[in-house]
Amino acid sequence: MIISELWHYPIKGLAGAKLDSARLEAGRHFPGDRTYAITNGHPRQDEALSGHWVKKAFFLQMMTYEELAGFDCRFAGTRLTLLRDGATLLDADLEEDSGIEAVNSWFARQFEGRLGGAPRLARVADGAFTDTKAPWISLGGTASVARFGEATGTRPDARRFRLNIMMETSTPFEEAALVGSRLRLGAAEMKVVAPVGRCAAIDVDPATAIRGPHYLPLMEREFGHTDLGIFAEVTRSGLVRPGDRLTRLD
Repeated sequence: MIISELWHYPIKGLAGAKLDSARLEAGRHFPGDRTYAITNGHPRQDEALSGHWVKKAFFLQMMTYEELAGFDCRFAGTRLTLLRDGATLLDADLEEDSGIEAVNSWFARQFEGRLGGAPRLARVADGAFTDTKAPWISLGGTASVARFGEATGTRPDARRFRLNIMMETSTPFEEAALVGSRLRLGAAEMKVVAPVGRCAAIDVDPATAIRGPHYLPLMEREFGHTDLGIFAEVTRSGLVRPGDRLTRLD
């Protein structure tokens, strides 16, 4: 297996960005991944604004609001640019109070009347607003994505699964056999800890931001499981790039 693509998703639920390289740090999440999230007006959403990890129920997420997949976010330092179909919707410096207020106001207008309270930008001080608190990164295989597309009649698109590292593979779900193994990838090392169980977010087409049928029952029938991808914990820091080869250390 070799790395085909690297991805991070700076704002939870929104579209991600492809990277030319990434420096993985031991015991840390994937760099720049889910650093920010937008609260959904939950009665206890102040917990999400504390800077600590909280569960996804506090945030806008693609599983519930599929249109989030249509918003691209780009970062240059602390400056966020929000785009849709290449057109700039918002440009704000997240180190400035005015920039944060601009983000809050934009999402309030976008979701007016649909939330239980005012949405607000949250930033995690240490870690990431991933679905699990553990400092894991995610990997998946291109053959698994292609097999899902074949089974569902959809265009294969790795963005549907929001994985950090896409590996070029030839056999569907072959990456699942790596659970429990130690790996070297580029200059980094990691231990694979668990498969990635999917949720209804995969029903959303990342190219159109339109929700399709519910695919989990189909995955269960076709594959005997609803997993796609694997979680790994980085044990040795190092740089990874597309083209780097995966080596199994055990």
